[in-house]
Amino acid sequence: MSEPLKAGVRPALALAVLLALPTAWADEAKKQDDAAPCIEVQVNGERIPAWECLQRKLAPAPKSAKSAALPEAERLMRQPGNQLMQYNLEGTRQRMGDAFGRSVVPQRPAR
Repeated sequence: MSEPLKAGVRPALALAVLLALPTAWADEAKKQDDAAPCIEVQVNGERIPAWECLQRKLAPAPKSAKSAALPEAERLMRQPGNQLMQYNLEGTRQRMGDAFGRSVVPQRPAR
């Protein structure tokens, strides 16, 4: 590479390194924070747990990306049968009660 080209690359490289450092430091600090043990303190014979630390460790991981939206056909396929108006033998037996198979009038009318 020629000397003027190298001189133009150096500031850009330095800027890229400076922009990358804070995120690397933040990632490292987060890893150390997650790895640090929760310390309990005992004062006058009473144990005081570190609730903030325990809450932070037990909290679910934040979702960084949204799950992909399902196609309409897939979404419909995953709906429960009662929303799709499908026949349910046990539900019909529960609703009809003693009249199941003998009468068209259900023992438990629909609400």
